[in-house]
Amino acid sequence: MKIRSILQILLLAFIGLVTIEAEVRAGLADRAFATHNVGKLGFFTTNIGQFYPYGGQFEKTLEYPINSGHIAMYRQCLMIGVPVNVVSAADGRFEEFDAVGGYNAGKAEIAMSDKPDTWPPQGWPVKDENGKPVFVSQQDSYCVYSDSTNWRYYNNDEQEMLLNMRVHQHIWSWGVPDADKFVILKFEIENASDKPYQDMYFNFYSDLDIGGNGNADREWADDCIDFDKDRDLIYFYDADNYSDEWGIADPFPAGVMFLKTPNDQGITDWHWIDVTVDEVAVNNAVWDSVSYFLMRSDTSFFHNNPDFKVNDYFHLGDNPSNGTRYDDPETTRIRDENGNLVGGAMVAYICNGPFDVQPGERAEFIIASLVGDNIDDLVTVSDKIREHYDNGFNIAVIPSPTLNASSGDRQIRLSWSNQLDVEYENPLLPTPTNDLEGYKLYRTTDPTLSSWELIADIPMQFKDASGIDQQAYEFIDDDVLNGFRYFYNLSAYKTTQTGQLLESARLADLNNIESQSNAKSVQPETLPGSSEQDLDLIKVVPNPYVISAAWDESRLGNSPFGEPVRNIAFTHLPSPATIKIFTVDGDLVQTLDHTDDTGRLEWNLLTSERRPIVSGVYFYHVESKYGEKIGRFAVIR
Repeated sequence: MKIRSILQILLLAFIGLVTIEAEVRAGLADRAFATHNVGKLGFFTTNIGQFYPYGGQFEKTLEYPINSGHIAMYRQCLMIGVPVNVVSAADGRFEEFDAVGGYNAGKAEIAMSDKPDTWPPQGWPVKDENGKPVFVSQQDSYCVYSDSTNWRYYNNDEQEMLLNMRVHQHIWSWGVPDADKFVILKFEIENASDKPYQDMYFNFYSDLDIGGNGNADREWADDCIDFDKDRDLIYFYDADNYSDEWGIADPFPAGVMFLKTPNDQGITDWHWIDVTVDEVAVNNAVWDSVSYFLMRSDTSFFHNNPDFKVNDYFHLGDNPSNGTRYDDPETTRIRDENGNLVGGAMVAYICNGPFDVQPGERAEFIIASLVGDNIDDLVTVSDKIREHYDNGFNIAVIPSPTLNASSGDRQIRLSWSNQLDVEYENPLLPTPTNDLEGYKLYRTTDPTLSSWELIADIPMQFKDASGIDQQAYEFIDDDVLNGFRYFYNLSAYKTTQTGQLLESARLADLNNIESQSNAKSVQPETLPGSSEQDLDLIKVVPNPYVISAAWDESRLGNSPFGEPVRNIAFTHLPSPATIKIFTVDGDLVQTLDHTDDTGRLEWNLLTSERRPIVSGVYFYHVESKYGEKIGRFAVIR
């Protein structure tokens, strides 16, 4: 079951140690992961066939909107098998896929197109026939893994048999309208052996938890599944349309869509299983047989093994005309004794087969992982994905300008060049021309980037310029406070004939800020005092200091104790300087030494004995090489 008990955690830790010892030979240093975070959907991936965290990481595993904490995945991974050796990344005891080395920089990060420091020494691993890097999306990832740790449990009395299978995994993601609610996964299954693979089946194993995957509210236990064969789409949705874990109505649905398969038949088989039944099977010695015969919708194994009841694995419902290949979605709409739709804890086998792969050849799958604001929106997203696929994912992407930023005293200077003005031409137009209109400058102080404020809309002014001016555009933001962090995003934009605004990618995740040239994080600081006259500029902010003020509560707090960080700041200080703080009775409260060149020193409102100060008026005395300054401030609790 999904309840993570202490015993389970200890068992997983033990399993991890066993795996690590075996993985040293397979290149443990090459195991890596990455998060696609350029769009509205956060998607976690590994190079061992898993799309969920392992080893205790907490990542954006199908998170929408990104940074919301709304994560709708428990486990999603690959199963690929021949009769009856199934290589699985879902096994509870052994990881049967392992990384192939040489495809990343060895820093535990999968090679990402927008992070050159993750690339292997030979450069981006996906190249054309001329050796030039090939990028499909705004954020590509690439890795290769094999069945080097494949364990054949039971069948034909063979304890171990490697298939010498390699999976070349590409993931593509975008941060533009009509392409920011999905990622595209391309798998090339290579036969690196000297024998043909025959009667193969592929399964994109999916255990999604719509509304959350925490144990407290058991949101993972009230899902339903639907199957849209015309779209080759399987999707999960919440039975009661409310997430107790997230505290919202209509939690987003999520799905899997097959776009390309070796036999051109899309989803050929799909079945759902109760989580408790699935986890028993995962840890059973005949796991390979259970998986393979279920992937090919063959009931014979289950009829011949009474420990595996047919009705636990096949749910044909009122659609017997489908044979055993497709479960009836109506069977997922489980109801309680009062007729209320309650759903269940469900795993989906989403499969394609059979297909063959000859030695040295590859079988190609292209799959979409998608979300929608609701089921209608999910269907709209799936149709847009099909349109993009038919067009070769030639998704119009407006290039991002490069934003420069510098800070001063209550001021931030932002600038960028006229390079896009001079050089950009839209290649999709009959006659390539520059159809951009201008730049939009956004700002936020919200570290989750949930909302942005448009602070400037600047028309493109230098299309006729003869050269590049690195400082062509400048914007001074003087509506800022020292000591606070501001996030900026600069987008180039245009408007379509239908009135739709198209922009270059907007920063969606702070973890990606170093990789997006059009985004910056800036904190203005006080300039240091440099003369006797500057002593008059020294002050305390805020003054008075009200502990219950929204200014205080909005800042990042001391999470272990649930308290906000409480401090005041002395500004325009010369360096070095000594600050002594006194009560109105002349008692020394605290002595502070300022030695850096920022002109600012923050105090946590604690006395020299580490006790919080009480409400009242306080005096401060600043001593420096330029002279002395005496002032006062108030604290109100």
